[in-house]
Amino acid sequence: MEIERLFSMQDELNSRIVKEHNLENASLSEQRRLAFLVELGELANETRCFKYWSKRPASEKEVILEEYVDGLHFVLSIGLDLGFTKIELSNEVEIRGEMDKIELNSLFLSLYQWGSKSLSHQEFHAFFDEFLGLGVKLGFSFEEIETAYFDKNAVNHERQDTGY
Repeated sequence: MEIERLFSMQDELNSRIVKEHNLENASLSEQRRLAFLVELGELANETRCFKYWSKRPASEKEVILEEYVDGLHFVLSIGLDLGFTKIELSNEVEIRGEMDKIELNSLFLSLYQWGSKSLSHQEFHAFFDEFLGLGVKLGFSFEEIETAYFDKNAVNHERQDTGY
């Protein structure tokens, strides 16, 4: 996975948004954390992992991947706020395999905790690994995640072009 490229693309998008919305003097770290939490909730909703009262299945894989990548945009932004432009992946991230709903719920709750606080550099590493691990546990390859990120980043630029 080309993490450095993802950070660079996110930095370009963030800079564009800041400039076009006259936010040069604004601190956006809290808004980015809240945006991450909202996107994480949308992702959890599409997986339906917590909906013990429902028999309806999870959304299609493409829908879940799009929600996952929306969260990745804000994970990268949080990292950029901390000064990251690249990060080494943990070997544990590459472990593949399905998770049952209870394990998935625990992972979402852990990510909510990470996303709810200001992170140190060391904590960001763990947060980043855990978020990428979620993608893998949801059944996505790094290549699928990257491709979906590139596509959504282009959509986000198009949205800025049209005054979204």
